[in-house]
Amino acid sequence: MNEGMDMASKEEMRKSVDSAIKVHELEGFKFTEEELTIFDHIANLEITTEEARAIFRERLAGRKETKII
Repeated sequence: MNEGMDMASKEEMRKSVDSAIKVHELEGFKFTEEELTIFDHIANLEITTEEARAIFRERLAGRKETKII
């Protein structure tokens, strides 16, 4: 892949992620440091949004199991 093109897509992803975070924070939502770290990995193109969803689903499932026991 063209490195210049990669940097442009990384910049676009960073703007998109930052915008999404800000919109939710304006609505009063508070993200955890762990969630913000995952979003940072998305913005840096280290993981895909699908991979992030899988991480969130796993963690949510773990919390539900903990509460049931």
